[in-house]
Parts: sequence; C-alpha cells; structure tokens
Amino acid sequence: MSRPTASTSPQAAPGALRALWGIVRFLRHDPWRVAGSIGFLLVNIGIELTLPQLLGRSITGLERATAPGGEPFPLMRMVLLFLGLVVLRTVVGMVLGPLRNITAQRTLGRIRGAVYDALQRQTFAWHDNARTGELISRASTDVGRLQEFIFVCLLFSVDVAAGLLGALVLIFWLSPMLGLMTLVAMVPTVVAMGWFASKLQPRWKRVHERHSAMSTVIQENIAGVRVVRAFARESAEIAKFRERRDAFLKEMFATVNEWAARIPFAQFLFGLGVPLVLAVGGRAVIHGQLALGDLVKVVFYLLGLGGRIGVIGQVTNIVQNASSSAQRIHEILQAPIALPNGSRRVESVRGEIQFEAVTFQHERAPSLRVEIEADAKPAATPADSNAQHGPAVREVSFHIPAGSRVALVGSTGAGKSTCLSMIPRFYDPTSGVVRLDGVDLRDLDLAGLRAAVGVVFQETFLFSTSLAENIAFGRPDASREEIVRVATAAQAHEFISALPQGYDTVVGERGISLSGGQRQRIAIARALLMDPAVLLLDDATSAIDPGTERKIRDALASIRRGRTTVMVSQRMSAVRDADLILVMKEGRLVEQGTHDQLIAAQGAYATLFQSQSTHESVPEIPAGMPANA
Repeated sequence: MSRPTASTSPQAAPGALRALWGIVRFLRHDPWRVAGSIGFLLVNIGIELTLPQLLGRSITGLERATAPGGEPFPLMRMVLLFLGLVVLRTVVGMVLGPLRNITAQRTLGRIRGAVYDALQRQTFAWHDNARTGELISRASTDVGRLQEFIFVCLLFSVDVAAGLLGALVLIFWLSPMLGLMTLVAMVPTVVAMGWFASKLQPRWKRVHERHSAMSTVIQENIAGVRVVRAFARESAEIAKFRERRDAFLKEMFATVNEWAARIPFAQFLFGLGVPLVLAVGGRAVIHGQLALGDLVKVVFYLLGLGGRIGVIGQVTNIVQNASSSAQRIHEILQAPIALPNGSRRVESVRGEIQFEAVTFQHERAPSLRVEIEADAKPAATPADSNAQHGPAVREVSFHIPAGSRVALVGSTGAGKSTCLSMIPRFYDPTSGVVRLDGVDLRDLDLAGLRAAVGVVFQETFLFSTSLAENIAFGRPDASREEIVRVATAAQAHEFISALPQGYDTVVGERGISLSGGQRQRIAIARALLMDPAVLLLDDATSAIDPGTERKIRDALASIRRGRTTVMVSQRMSAVRDADLILVMKEGRLVEQGTHDQLIAAQGAYATLFQSQSTHESVPEIPAGMPANA
C-alpha cells in the first residue's frame, strides 16, 4: 500500500490582480471600520465638491451686486457657510485619519498572522527547500510594502473614483463644452499612466527579488558569524553583501527613475486642459454664454482633477509595487500542504512501530520562485533534481515491538535519521507504509501523533528564554517539580543549579551560552517532560562525554519502562544493550538482531563494531557485505 506524496515545488506564480484581490479580502474582517472610513471619506469629497460651488456663486453674486441696480449679496452668510464646511472637513479628517490607520494596521497584522500560520503549517520538506532569508523578506518586508496599498484601498481609490466622477458630472452640468474639453485632456493622461504602469510591474518584482537576495546574505552571515570569522572570510562576505546591495540599488534606481521620468509627460498632457478650458470658457463668458462664477467653478474642479490625476500616478505606482509583494506573499499563503492531517484520534499508544517496504526520496526543487537566480542559472525541475539524487531510504521493512529499545546504526548518509523522522511524520514515505500500533500514520491526527512521540534532534535548538521555559516548551503548564525531575534524569540539574539564576537563567539565542553537551541534556529533558509513548533519540548524546552518557543511559533505563525507544548513535557502547539493532547501508537495511547475534554473524555490524573499537571512529560499511535479516 502506498500513497503519492505532494510535491513541494512552487506552483505557477499567481496573476497580479488575483494576488492583490487576495490581499483586499483581508479587509472583510473589519467591515464596520472599512465602511466608516469610506463614509467619512465620501463626506469629505462632498465638502470639497461643494466649496467651488460656493466660491463660484459668491463671485457671480458679487459681480451682479456691483453692477448698476444690482441686488444685494449676503456675503457674510456665504463666508460663514464656507467656514463651517472647512471646519466640518477638518473634524471629519481628524476622525478619518486614525480610523483609517487602525484599520490598515489591523489588516496588516492579520496578513502577518496568516503568513506566519502558513509557514508554521508547512512541512519539513518545504522548509528544506526554502531559504530562510527569502522567507524573512517575504514575511516582513513584503508585508510592510502592502501598508500603502491598504491605504489606497481605504482612501485613494474611493477618493479618485468619487472625486473624478463627481467633478466631471458637475463640469458637464455647468457646461457640456467645457466637460468635453476636460475629457480631451484627461483621457490621454490616464491611458498614458496605465501604459507606463504596465511596463513597471515586472521591474518592481525584480527590485523585490534583489532585496530578498540581499536579505538572505545578511541572515546567513548573522547565523554563521562564527564560521565566517573562524575561516577569516569577513572581507569575502562584505564583498558579497556589497554586490547584492549594489544590484538591489541599481534595480531600484532604474525603476524609480523610469517612473519619475514618465510622470511629467502625463502631467503635461493634463496641464493642457486648463488653458484650453480658459480659452473656450473665457470666450463664452465674454459673449455672455457662461457666468464668470461658473467658469471659476470649472477651473477649481480642473485644479482638483489635476491633483487627483497626480494621485492616480502615485496610486498606480503603489499598486504595481504592491502587486509584486502580493504575488510573493500569495505564493506562501497558497502553498500546498504536503502532509494532510489524518482524522483518527490518538488515544492510548502502546508504541509498536512497523515499516513496510518504505522508500523515501527527498524533494530537491525550490519551494519558492526566485526569478533573479534564474537569470544566472536555470532552476532544476523536480524530475531533473531527483534524477541526480537517489532515494534516501530504499524498501526498508522492520518491526519494533512496543516497549522495546531499538538502535539504528550505520555510516553517515545511510538513512538512519530519515527513518527516524518518518515516525513522527516529519516526512511521509514516497512509497510503503509506516504504522504505529498497526495504524497507518497518515490516518492519525497529526497533533496527537506528535504529542505521543518525543524527539531529541541531533542539532539541538534552544529558544532565547529561561531554561525552565525551554524544558517546558511542549508542556507550558508543567510544574517546577516536574521540570526538575526530568532535568535530573537528563543529568542537567547539577549544571543548571550552578548557574546564577538556576532554572530561570535566560540562555542566548540558540542556547549559545551553553556547551553542546549541556544543550543536548536540556533537549533530552524537554522530550522526557512530554512523557511520550515513543522516544526518538537522533544521536542525542553525540556531544556528551562517555561518563555523562552512561549516567543518562542509567537514568533512561528506569524512565523508558513501558516506552518504545528508538535511537540513532555512532557509539557502539550506547547500542550494544539494545533489544534490536538495525544496521543501515546506503538507504537499505542490511542487518538486524541483537548485539550478540550480529557479532556472531560476522557481518556488517561486526566490522563496524570492531573498527570503532580499534580506531574510535565509524567507517563505511564495506560494499557487498552480506545481509542477515
């Protein structure tokens, strides 16, 4: 029985409109704030369209009042009305600004949360093929770039649409001829801006890719600063960063300058509208076909339209910039989850494990599209990549009885850790089945499965919190007594107690303030606190001296009663007492049995054991060694 696994390779990049619409949809979570922002904005637009009407009417009224026999004009009433509208616009703006900002920031917070959630739900295989710097760039910088786009959705788009439409309607109402003149100037301007913008979007995407490449260099250098300094590569790393930085700045300057050089041309096209309207409208005023105040109204509306045409340029640039970021974020949000959750609840776990003809091959294709790398080197397709790397595990079958202690041994790259990682479903087999208590792991609830399986990784990761919090990471509600108990079992209590703050001591990032052996003991305590039915130790004592390792083994001997323990170890002293030893070679299971049985068989394990006893190292298992099942 086998099931195909989902590929981690990136899907086709989403279209700009689809990606932007995915961002706009986040606004639906704040309908009342969005409606309030748009409502207040429409009030402001209404005031702006009314003010030219008052000015024009005042000019016409004053002109008639000064004529012989003219009627008196209520100037002060018009001034007070104008002043009242200005004050109202100010008050509305004072409410609109904070409301719009709160809505935008809450929306950005939801987008960040969705990106973080998507990253948490992704599989080990997906993260294996994604660069950390690229993920950080998309989750932080690209999300930040969407802030202006959210403002566009809440403010500029409504302002431009309602303002343009309202002004055009009023101009046509005042003078159809002047309305046509306005359209003659506006339509070519908008078309030119749209055409310029269509050429700009690919440029912005390259800018963002260059920025991600620069961020990746920074992230990798910070994470690997000790390696860089140990090999005296500071100058080379600085040169690499400067190269990525210069490429980013060059692309950025070219994109910004291209847009900046074209906007004046579009503004020039619309600027022709004012003298055109003055010429046509002025002639109509002279011939008595149009009131002077109405011409003033049209001129004010034209000036307002000019401002909004300028906003169209800004909005277009913002949208094109945001569309590239939206596409990069959309790729994370829509990335397929390759490990579907099972529906069967995990209740009482005995710990019986069975591998049935299990084969596993790592997916080598990149999880995310990075186009600038394709400029220099075409990305390998999944088929090409997998052709270059064979399966990590090939047709492996074995049975581990519940409560037994099992060891996986073999040379580096033999597939030991890969087998271990399929038990908690960090990876699914490419073919074959892994069972827990007779049930296919893919049918089990993933959270329940991982709660029943404790893991101590070969590379220990500690968080920048207290030692107590690190130990209680899987069980935050654990009491201090429980934390001390498992720390004692892991031989960590003594060195923790010697620290100035004891269990409340805050370790540095990745636990760098502790030695390798101390970090591993903390990791063992963290796994033990979960009280798992199955305990997996991936070379967990590699950084611990033999004396401490013996103490940990003795402590684990009592703790592991009734618990299945599977360990990967390079030390024969750690595996010789195992109930079952599985010997791996190039992804295949070549031997299995107890220490005495395998020594008596004089096969691969015996060679491995004797070589390590003599040279204190683990050599390759000789090719062609007969397998004893």
